[in-house]
Amino acid sequence: MPGIDYSPEPNRPKGINPVLCWGHNRLPKQKNIAIYILSANRLRPLAGALHNAIFNTARRVRGQIFYVAPPFVFAYFLWSWMEEKNRFLNSKEGRLQAERVG
Repeated sequence: MPGIDYSPEPNRPKGINPVLCWGHNRLPKQKNIAIYILSANRLRPLAGALHNAIFNTARRVRGQIFYVAPPFVFAYFLWSWMEEKNRFLNSKEGRLQAERVG
């Protein structure tokens, strides 16, 4: 192409302007150029969320199960005992026993 010179040190006769590409040694210093990039959590905010939620929940449950389960097991057995006792006391045999005792 006439009129364009790609050499690093072009002889500049009148009317010919060199093409100053990236890496050219006569490229002027850049000023006031800001570069903005997005971080990974902005690009994919829910990356791995489902996977981490499953395993994190399992880990936390495994750590707390011995603090939470015993009171629930105790409450279940207490409730079942109370239900059976109530059923017995409201039955014919239970009422007869209550009359004999009290």
